[in-house]
Amino acid sequence: MAAKAAFFNNAQGVNIQGSKITTNQTTIIQPPTSIGDPLGILHRHRALEASHTSKTAESAPKCKPGTRIQAIKDLTAWAKEVAANPSSSEKLVRWFPGPAGAGKTCIMREVARICRQDEVLVGDYFFSTRVSGLDDEAPFVATIVSNLITVIPELDNLVQDSIRRHPKIFELALEFQVEKLISNHVASIPPHTPQIFLVDRFDECQDQKQRARLLRLIHSLVTPPHSFQVIIASRPELDIRTAFDLPPLKSITKILRLENYEASGEIYQYLSDEFARICKTHPAKQSIPSEWPGQPTLQVLTDKSSGGYIYPSVIVKYVDNPRHHPVELVKHILNTSSTASSGRPFAELDAIYEIILNPPDVDIPLMKRLLHVVIEVTHLSSALPISSADELTHHILLAPTLDEFLSIDKGTTEMTLCDLHSVLSVTEDTKRPYIYFHHKSLEDYLCSPERAGNLYQSQVDTHFDILTVCTHSMELWNETLVSPNADFQSADTTLFYSYVALKHLLFQESFPPSALDFDARIIWRCLAFAGWHPPTQHKIKNFVNSVHNAMCKEEVKCRQSCASFRRMLEYWDQLNTIATSGSSPVGRLSRFEEECRGLFAPLDLSPPKKAILTSPHRLGDASARVPPPKTSSKSGTGNGTRGRHIVPKSTPTARSTKRPQVAGSSLGTTPQPAKRSRR
Repeated sequence: MAAKAAFFNNAQGVNIQGSKITTNQTTIIQPPTSIGDPLGILHRHRALEASHTSKTAESAPKCKPGTRIQAIKDLTAWAKEVAANPSSSEKLVRWFPGPAGAGKTCIMREVARICRQDEVLVGDYFFSTRVSGLDDEAPFVATIVSNLITVIPELDNLVQDSIRRHPKIFELALEFQVEKLISNHVASIPPHTPQIFLVDRFDECQDQKQRARLLRLIHSLVTPPHSFQVIIASRPELDIRTAFDLPPLKSITKILRLENYEASGEIYQYLSDEFARICKTHPAKQSIPSEWPGQPTLQVLTDKSSGGYIYPSVIVKYVDNPRHHPVELVKHILNTSSTASSGRPFAELDAIYEIILNPPDVDIPLMKRLLHVVIEVTHLSSALPISSADELTHHILLAPTLDEFLSIDKGTTEMTLCDLHSVLSVTEDTKRPYIYFHHKSLEDYLCSPERAGNLYQSQVDTHFDILTVCTHSMELWNETLVSPNADFQSADTTLFYSYVALKHLLFQESFPPSALDFDARIIWRCLAFAGWHPPTQHKIKNFVNSVHNAMCKEEVKCRQSCASFRRMLEYWDQLNTIATSGSSPVGRLSRFEEECRGLFAPLDLSPPKKAILTSPHRLGDASARVPPPKTSSKSGTGNGTRGRHIVPKSTPTARSTKRPQVAGSSLGTTPQPAKRSRR
């Protein structure tokens, strides 16, 4: 210490503030205190799956060789030109709009591949509503910065220094991130380095306010002091169209509309090649006429494609079914398509979806339920307060796991969806063995009441379905907590999906109050047994207050579920201590019951209100209070009652007369009567 003090002996005009030492002559900046690996911070906040080289992109559809040649050529030629001479064009942005299913993403992946091969690509970002986290702006800057330091090594140390100075930078505004990580270092970018950014499926960034912010960022990246160029592909949504039609983007953007590229010849050839392949490989190939399907049929199907590939690709998958004769399937398509209304923009696509989604001998209500659960489980995954959201989502969307999650007979999901291979994958994809839709247009169809008809189900209904499934599963799981065969992954699934489903339900205008009529103490008891996830603590704590503020602030006493949630806050420290104690699950549970016995004592609660709904709601009916028997995959009467209720694994008689004891006999408490509405 004495030696260090001697450094300033007899010094004048010295001022020390943190790591900055100022004298009369100079200012010395000391390196900031170490905050860990800056690259580790960057990598934690980037989105690997947003790249055209990701695992997701590896198994995604590609452009068929010889198709979309002119569109790909125009985009890559411009990229090469401006990369070689940035001042050669005043139009620094290319917007590539096109309708759903037109093949924009296939084109953009091919453009990205060629630009990377030609060393003009500095980075790319593919938004997606089907991959957790890719429908949000949060990882955008971290991802493109990660691309930048990989392609331009001169920026690596500079970016790392910036992150050291601002270790929380990725929790701050995107504009600040761009300023500190990109703008401040543009002078260090060597000449003749890659300059092209690609952004695809921009419309799949769900929040319009986020899209507006990102467009402002993109504008800043293509204007001084930056010199990047950007290609953006998206559906022509109103807010995106408006932004590109107004300053400041209008003057620097050239629009390349996909529909202006003639594709009918390519689509005709695609259909011809695929039907020829089916003729050679189908089990009924000996009975298929040699001239099938013929030029007139190919031309009709080409015309119905309207320049997009989604319609012909769905048709090919539908006809390529070894269980049905392809000649008859094509006849069925043509007969149904002839009745499609030309006044609807997706009339032909809707007609083919209507054929595929109404197979014979299938329980349609059950199929509808499964399809909408797949949609919402995928969406809810982005709200899961854990880092392994994708892994958990993929686990629950495995067909056997979905059977267990919904309490339906084993094999029901696969049997119900087995005829839908042309629009979704159930088990046939070895790289992605979970259930997923081949194209987002199917989700658009199912979520539109005008288009889907009897296959439509509201988001509120599906969230309520998931919540009820979860609370029911937790009750059953709660009864077997001491079992050595307890499934901890299933416990995690039910805990987290009950959390996000209820979170979404709370802020719906048509929120069904009966969603809260369950005893939330089962959640805490399962948490104590399965283990506490530290990242969720503050979120669940804030959520408890959200439940109360949304549902009970004008009531004298809290609703059943809210009160039991709030009781947990009184024991928060004890719960946290127990959950992080590191003991075994059984040990945690024993300590939990010993120290927090009051959690499971009967609560002094007023009866919950009856469901008051602004519109008829299938989950508020009295008939939904007693769960029906298990559904099977066999065809029902189509009366809309099958496949729509939660199906318990215990008998209906037992469940309708007595609710499971929340605490169990080991807690020595009195069972509470059932006071909730259940399907």
